[in-house]
Amino acid sequence: MTIKDVARRAGVSFQTVSLVLNHPEKVARTTRETIEAAMRELDFVPSLAARSLRKKPSRSIACVFSVGAQPYDDLSGMMQETYQGIVLQTFAHVADQFGYTLIHRRWRSDDPEGLGKISSLVSEARVDGIVVFADRRDDPLIAMLQAKRFPFFVFGLDVADTHYAMRAERDAMYQMVRYLAQTGSTSICFFKGERDGRRLRAVTERLRGYQEALAEAGLPLRDDLVIPCDWSSESGRRVTLGLLERQSRPDAIVAANDRVAFGVLKALHDHGVRVPEDIRVVGFDNFVQCAYTIPSLTSIEVPTLEMVRFAFSTLVEIVEGTRPADDLAQKLFPTRLVFRDSTGPDPETQLQG
Repeated sequence: MTIKDVARRAGVSFQTVSLVLNHPEKVARTTRETIEAAMRELDFVPSLAARSLRKKPSRSIACVFSVGAQPYDDLSGMMQETYQGIVLQTFAHVADQFGYTLIHRRWRSDDPEGLGKISSLVSEARVDGIVVFADRRDDPLIAMLQAKRFPFFVFGLDVADTHYAMRAERDAMYQMVRYLAQTGSTSICFFKGERDGRRLRAVTERLRGYQEALAEAGLPLRDDLVIPCDWSSESGRRVTLGLLERQSRPDAIVAANDRVAFGVLKALHDHGVRVPEDIRVVGFDNFVQCAYTIPSLTSIEVPTLEMVRFAFSTLVEIVEGTRPADDLAQKLFPTRLVFRDSTGPDPETQLQG
């Protein structure tokens, strides 16, 4: 692959391609963008730059988030605290400890050039490895990285033949629902998160845990108590308002995450529903704000720092050649129940009683 191949693809002279490589400021923006697009399509790397980069690693790792055609929340919501944001901050902290620079990218499935932009990080050797955040095992980004044999780690999803770290979603939901059933709840509602109308792997695992705990407690599985929502506080509030219009209300709600649970608490408070006396509420992720809601929110704590350290150290080992690429690092991380006022008295007292 030479600059003449790029020139043919872009419909320009090879001298213009050379000028873009050496003095891009001298080339018109539209022409430069056409040539850069051709380079990405051809996976072209200038030979001198490639040799230089091979000798000197970038010491940069990219965190790449795959999102659907529509984000699960609007722009203002994405700027608020989310689990995704907390994970990214944690990766930045750990990257500093390892002496690496962290790059953050997002690509959307409805963006025809989105995957190509991520591919350029690889083909131009701008990063040494990539941490992939995906919802689907068949995510095109994962397939692309596998085809290129580029170092990567999948965070939050168990994908065969890859390095990954995932939360024990099923166990977390099973333990919480079992606790609610053991302490008197008989009508437990599950607000399951969705994105773009697709069922996520994490949601599927949580639903399994929910079903298993109900079955163990001898409680019926009711489809009307498994309610879809997105991952925002507004969705939690809106779905709860619909729930309150029913003649028969649940006595417990397990939300998709803490943000959804905040919306649940808001709706219940506005309509005079007492928590936990009338309806008990549980979140997921254990944001620091959970301790300051009224009442304080019971939640499920995720070992984010441990997961990030495992992911980053594994990727660094692959990049630096101390771990063979086929020595797969795969781990399921247990969660912890954190009890607060939204589910009632101290759980040990309730269970003993």
